Amino acid sequence: MTAEARDGGGTTAVGTALAEHLGAPVRATLIATSGSSGTVTRLTLIGDHALLVIQVIAERDGETFLAPGAELRFATADQLWPALTAALPPFDALRAPASAVPGPAQGSAPSTGPVVDRAELVRLLDDEQANLQVSVEAWGDSDAPEVVWPRLWSVVDGRLLDVRTDDGAVAPVERPAGSVAAELQWALVGAVDATTPEPGTGADGEAGQ
Repeated sequence: MTAEARDGGGTTAVGTALAEHLGAPVRATLIATSGSSGTVTRLTLIGDHALLVIQVIAERDGETFLAPGAELRFATADQLWPALTAALPPFDALRAPASAVPGPAQGSAPSTGPVVDRAELVRLLDDEQANLQVSVEAWGDSDAPEVVWPRLWSVVDGRLLDVRTDDGAVAPVERPAGSVAAELQWALVGAVDATTPEPGTGADGEAGQ
């Protein structure tokens, strides 16, 4: 389905939406790879409306590059995860919705899990099935994001690993399926909060008179 058909308003409506999202206060990038294939998805969020720009990662003669062209997807906040999953490698550990995570309610702070020991880490690096880098940014009026939430995920033997560092050393933590969706939602909520003026303040962040 074309971007025009999704938007329902033709080329002019699509162009208007793209222009509006150029300066979106909430932005995210998801780089997903599995083997020699993958996607780069750039997400912008304004209010309840998200725009996804998806490009395919291709390989030719041993060189990796972004294939020409891009797919545009428009989604409301409640449609965002289903729209994103089609761009992720086909592993349930990555694609599961936030509701699949046991324990804390959706939108809460990230939970932890068992740390993978160092000996097993070597094997995991060799047997990785998929990899997902996520960066969520809150933009204000400056030329750089005010807050950035980075995360690196890996799928090995169908298991989801939250790849973190501890004193400079890699320390993967095993997490339940659905954690990617839950933490993306948590970070997006944080980015929206960080870019929303407090009640009674003006656009410059100072209290109104």
